[in-house]
Amino acid sequence: MQLSKRALYRFPWSGNDNPIGWLEVTDKCNTYCRGCYRINGMQGHKSLDQIKEEIAILKKWRNCDNISIAGGEPLIHPDILEIVAYIRSLKMKPLILTNGIRMENDRDFMVKLKQAGVVGFTFHIDSEQQRPHWKGKTETELFELRQHFADMAHSIGGLFVSFGMTVYPGNLDFVPEMVAWANRNIDRVHGLVLIGFRNAAMEGGYDYFADGKQVDPKTSYFAESTEESYLTSADVYAKIKEHFPHYEVSAYMGGSQTQDKLTWLVSAQLGTRHKMYGSVGAKVMELFQMVHHLRHGTYVIYSPSNKIPKIAFALGLLDKQVRETSGKFWREMLRHPAELFRPMYVQSIGIIQGPDLLADGRVDMCESCPDMTVWNGQLVHSCRMDEWRLYGNYLMAQPKTTPAENGGQFVAAEKIPVARKSEELVPK
Repeated sequence: MQLSKRALYRFPWSGNDNPIGWLEVTDKCNTYCRGCYRINGMQGHKSLDQIKEEIAILKKWRNCDNISIAGGEPLIHPDILEIVAYIRSLKMKPLILTNGIRMENDRDFMVKLKQAGVVGFTFHIDSEQQRPHWKGKTETELFELRQHFADMAHSIGGLFVSFGMTVYPGNLDFVPEMVAWANRNIDRVHGLVLIGFRNAAMEGGYDYFADGKQVDPKTSYFAESTEESYLTSADVYAKIKEHFPHYEVSAYMGGSQTQDKLTWLVSAQLGTRHKMYGSVGAKVMELFQMVHHLRHGTYVIYSPSNKIPKIAFALGLLDKQVRETSGKFWREMLRHPAELFRPMYVQSIGIIQGPDLLADGRVDMCESCPDMTVWNGQLVHSCRMDEWRLYGNYLMAQPKTTPAENGGQFVAAEKIPVARKSEELVPK
């Protein structure tokens, strides 16, 4: 289908009622990823006391179901096991966003993390990383490493596992390969996260200000050129749809400044290891969120189990896409009766379009940003936190203009057509 907000479920998440709390335990990292928005090692590891304070803020003001433990590289923090156990003790789900280097050859460490209470991992693996022993590998060659982590987590059991990659114009055509690999491993890969590359212009048509003072931006996401920063979430969706008729999105989040932007697109595919059948629709996605909120008081995004009973096809009574998926399954079952006995799984694909700098200098962020984090006791966007760390505030972009560019025109204050008396506002 053609993407339309009217056909999708808009996630009801808000600043104070959001399933995700983004916790950055360190800014140190053991590799480098192009497009990273964190300066490596600027402040180092946070203390356990500071981390607990930030967790308390996230729990109180975000109403989290999940705490995404990020960085830097969170697995190199010396207290990572204690951090995981503390989050779990507060009845929230600790999920670790990691490059996996620390446990690539240490299965026992993954076991210890599970014993501490971790609900799962999102592994960031792509060809733009300077990963030890894997430098220069293509996205296709990196399937060996992705499979290694998927198999390791599956052998331990009970862990949510997803894989993330940054999508550049240069690797967009690889995305269908990534989806095909995930579909083949649907019993051990719960989801994919595909993030469109974004950076900001160092040179060009803008001046940048913080607290009214002009600054020379030094964050890692400022660059000389933004020529690779044009892919949208709709572009990535279209690339997947070209190759997978069963795939469809069901939910979205919009932009903070524009009405037509789709910052997050989320799908939930249904299939077995033998065949993919379809995707759930907007009604089921809405029902899933609402039931969880009614039962637990929070919205939800991650679950350690992606196996679903076939009775779930009864939801086709409410949802057209589930009804179509169910029909495909039963027709396949008539041809291959063994399919009735194969487990059915759900697998998500999340597509994220990062911030966009608009022509007038405004920054179009993700609506109700799920990845707000804590800086000095307040919630800020994690993808722009280095602006606070360097300048104490968000940077404001101001388009460069001159009187000549504006036709040399200005409006004098006394010429502004504003009603000056209350009686002038009353029609005569």
